Amino acid sequence: MHVGPSGAGNVAKLVNNMLVANHMVTTLEALRLGEAAGVHAEEMLKVVNAATGRSAISEIHYPNWVLPRSFDSGFSTGLMRKDLRLARELAAEAGVATPVADLAATLWAEGHSGLKDSDDFMLMGDPEVDRLSAKEKN
Repeated sequence: MHVGPSGAGNVAKLVNNMLVANHMVTTLEALRLGEAAGVHAEEMLKVVNAATGRSAISEIHYPNWVLPRSFDSGFSTGLMRKDLRLARELAAEAGVATPVADLAATLWAEGHSGLKDSDDFMLMGDPEVDRLSAKEKN
């Protein structure tokens, strides 16, 4: 797919992966809330994917790698962190605020998420692990 002059494809990739990192966090947050309120993640995904909250994360990634607990998508947490960092650097250079991506970067950090760079990035979405709050990090 052609998106423009030299470098435009890299910009598009970084923007896409910034969205993926954010979608993983927001989907995890939503599923953990649903489960805490008594609705299983599988049932929540049926509703989300039939409504306007759906994304590739909820439609493809969760059913194929997260809920079956295979966590073997072939894309590492380290690569996601790198792309998120580069997207934020691009935003800073362009003078564009990215407060949601900034928060996502904090949540994706190893010190917060507990994930190593070599871990599959699907592990960030595991609804059985609280990677979003600090309460389990102590």
